[in-house]
Amino acid sequence: MTTHDHGHNHDQHGHGHQHGHGHEHGFNAESLTNNDRLYHDVYAEIVDWLAPTKGASVLEAGSGAGGFTKLLAEKVGPLTGSVTALDQKHELLDVAKATLADSPAAGIVSYQESDIAKLPFDEGSFDLVWSSRTIHHLPDQLAAVGELARVLKTGGWLALREGPIRTKFLPDDIGLGDPGLDDRLDVAFHRWFASNVRGEAVSVRYPFGWTKMLSDAGLKNVTAKTFMLEALAPFDDVQISYMSRHLKRWIEDDERKAMLMPGDAEILEQITSATSEHFVFGREDLYLQEAVTVFAGHA
Repeated sequence: MTTHDHGHNHDQHGHGHQHGHGHEHGFNAESLTNNDRLYHDVYAEIVDWLAPTKGASVLEAGSGAGGFTKLLAEKVGPLTGSVTALDQKHELLDVAKATLADSPAAGIVSYQESDIAKLPFDEGSFDLVWSSRTIHHLPDQLAAVGELARVLKTGGWLALREGPIRTKFLPDDIGLGDPGLDDRLDVAFHRWFASNVRGEAVSVRYPFGWTKMLSDAGLKNVTAKTFMLEALAPFDDVQISYMSRHLKRWIEDDERKAMLMPGDAEILEQITSATSEHFVFGREDLYLQEAVTVFAGHA
């Protein structure tokens, strides 16, 4: 694992699961696999930035469908090093195993069904610990980050994918209702998240940012970097599936629907219906963008 300075420039799950790949109740292996395909190039950029060396030992805390696991394994392998994929859901670990099955680095990956809050590893076990959109679901976020830091070797690198800048792809004025639907969905998301994710999970509040959390957990050289996911129409099936879920969840989940502004549920019904003249994926002016931020520090 390299320990060079990466610079000081610098949404979507807790309901008991720890895979951090989409804010949904429970998990859906199909959607998580689709997300891995959507983010593949961004994930590859992140792995290159983290720069684990050949032979490094890596823990992925919340491995989901295994897309990121595969990139990590191929970076530190294929014959040397080790990657431990950890998740609370054995079903997801099975999906990750299937994802890795055709990888030349599959042999260096092990699978652990466990809780991030009580990792079954000795202190100083890993050169790199990675966790994606998982910590914010846990009752005591700082304690969880401290537990991840505990298993790092001296000089090891802890990296968290977290942050509030979410997916957008609609024009400001879509010709239905008031302009700014994407912005209103962002407001609705934060209300829903506070009530139905942190509101259910929290036992210890942490009213500070991610960089301070890493520092408070004892890490040094804390930094952050943002990677852009972006695409223009025409979109492929993976992108359309992702964007469709992004909109439909607001009308298919009653808890989310309750957070919408008056009239927006009806607009969402229209723009997500393939038979509607307002079907959003018939437009040529969509621009998919999302900022994927990684916060990191050294032990």
